[in-house]
Amino acid sequence: MTQTQLELQNALTTTFLANLAFLSEYDNELYHRIDELSRMIENGTYIEKYVLEFIMENGDFDIFDILNNKYLYNRKAKKINDELVKKMEKDNKNSIFNIEELFTIKEDNNINIENRFNIENLEQSLLLTNNQMKAYQKITKDFPNGNKKRLKKVEKLIFAGTLLGRHIPKIANKLDAKLYLVFERNLEIFRLSLFCVDYSVLAKRGVIFSIMDKKEDEKKKIELFCNIYELDNYLIKVSTTNINIGQFIDQVLLELISKKSSIYDYNRKMYVYLNRTTKYISESYKILNFNEINKNFDFFEDKPILYIAAGPSLDDNLEWIRTNQNKFFIVTIGAIYKKLIENDIAINMIITLDEQLSILNDLQFDDESINKISSNTIILASTMTHERVLKKFNQKNLFLYEVFHSLIQDNIAFNGPSVGEVTLDILIKMNAKNIYLIGLDMALNQNTGLTHSENSNSGIDSFHLYSSEDRNTFGLRKNILKVKGNFLDEVFTTALFNTSINFLEKYILSTKNISTNIYNLSIHGAYFVSTIPLKITDSRLKELEKLNLNTDKLIASLNEYSIINLNDKNKDIFKLHLDFLNNKIEQKILEFENYEIRFFDDFLSLVVDFINIFYKQKDFVFFDILTNYYNIIFPYLNYCFNDERIKEETKKTKIIQKIFLEQISDLVKDYIIFLERVIK
Repeated sequence: MTQTQLELQNALTTTFLANLAFLSEYDNELYHRIDELSRMIENGTYIEKYVLEFIMENGDFDIFDILNNKYLYNRKAKKINDELVKKMEKDNKNSIFNIEELFTIKEDNNINIENRFNIENLEQSLLLTNNQMKAYQKITKDFPNGNKKRLKKVEKLIFAGTLLGRHIPKIANKLDAKLYLVFERNLEIFRLSLFCVDYSVLAKRGVIFSIMDKKEDEKKKIELFCNIYELDNYLIKVSTTNINIGQFIDQVLLELISKKSSIYDYNRKMYVYLNRTTKYISESYKILNFNEINKNFDFFEDKPILYIAAGPSLDDNLEWIRTNQNKFFIVTIGAIYKKLIENDIAINMIITLDEQLSILNDLQFDDESINKISSNTIILASTMTHERVLKKFNQKNLFLYEVFHSLIQDNIAFNGPSVGEVTLDILIKMNAKNIYLIGLDMALNQNTGLTHSENSNSGIDSFHLYSSEDRNTFGLRKNILKVKGNFLDEVFTTALFNTSINFLEKYILSTKNISTNIYNLSIHGAYFVSTIPLKITDSRLKELEKLNLNTDKLIASLNEYSIINLNDKNKDIFKLHLDFLNNKIEQKILEFENYEIRFFDDFLSLVVDFINIFYKQKDFVFFDILTNYYNIIFPYLNYCFNDERIKEETKKTKIIQKIFLEQISDLVKDYIIFLERVIK
């Protein structure tokens, strides 16, 4: 070995040991996996698939793939690394762009803000939000359209695939991002990179490593990356080797899309949820106290529940349901109850979440169909449900439940992307002992690509299975991917369904009562953690006996746990909030208005402090609405002002300050109207 080779080997070893020392402190679990791989290589229990080679002609390292007899850099490592570094500039290219789509709309809309208390559908609330955001766009004159922009700073950067990582410190030094995510699906390749690059340079700001993680751990790392500095997700730079990264970028996009505030925007929460909920409280509708139900309700202790949703698997099981219906307490949702009635299936409970009048009044609970619902069927409707629909139901059997944030003190409010997971959560909170799922697929029909059971009222879509996907149009309702199946190894699902699966597993199934058994009978369905796949031919189902149901007893019990008026303590809390709004907030808004702001970052800090006032006041309902407003507008504004060529920053910021205060003041005034309703 020559002196030069010896020096090179010593340098490689020194870098490797320094990285191990760094990882032992920074990511101990990853350190142990690398250390174990090194020991296995040394003692011969693991045969290396890749080796590090120095290419003399270009003076850089390459990875030789022993099994496939090829170089991963094709003996052009220096050229490839230089290209990777060159591509990464402080601009908006080679990025994941994550700003609400409403900011790409140039056309004005004619929504009448005076009609905000009478919103009937999702489109109207989004138009109202779009109209308010237009006020900001008229000042920024920035419609994100892919035109190149020179950025003042790069907030987040992903290295998708490391190879030997020789490009990584150069890019980090060039862009100086606030947070990095280093992703590599092959531990052996990452181990080789430890000889070539000092990863500790990334930790000076912040770095998350996802190296050959299990799928669930990979998702957690992506979620962590997206949750840190969440407002900075508006633009994430991506440097990729395009080697062995699979659906990694898809998973990042899924996480970002699932967190979009426009899914339930602040106007929808304000003028649908708050407006209707306070109205129903003031009009003494029966609202279930799920905190007390969860503590004391025992009706379903010995009664198996068959929960039927609108997924494709319903069609495969209709005959079995009809034959075995008398063994279960049958629960379904608004989108599918008509199909069950048409197939002579008796329904014990219908649960509905949707607030849109046209869907509920014209499609699901139309005048003809609602008359076919049995007088014994119990209706659980969200407090977002339009009153015209509520009045159609048998009032004796109608009970409401709260969503988003509870206005009733100590009550449980339900959240979820769709009625499917909300219904399951309700049944779990009602202390059901055994729940059997049919049609809660969260997946496509694996033969036809249909999203729902035929003839359901759930907005059926159809997808072409096995088609290539265009990542330029990635969205909740546009793309398909594969997830673990309930019975199949993998099933096709949509980005929207995948969001529901993640929510279901993270927020509902992970916290369910351990005594609740959930059996998933869906053939086409996705697998959910903490559930038990079960075929309808299973002997455990055949052994179930006919149920004797006392509906009057159940209704009496639900009446016992219903609230028709707020107690004095609850009213006193709202009176304190009202006093706070009428006095302190008016003063705070005036102070905000008179504050001299020169730079956008100063304005941003003031806004954060203003919104946190409501959190400190423990007014979590309005805090949630303001946070949603903030999360819609400020990623866009951050993007607009992250521009080296920005002109008149102070002038624009002052006008934006005025718009912000006007819109927040209007929200506060309307919130006061809602509070005054419930304390009379």
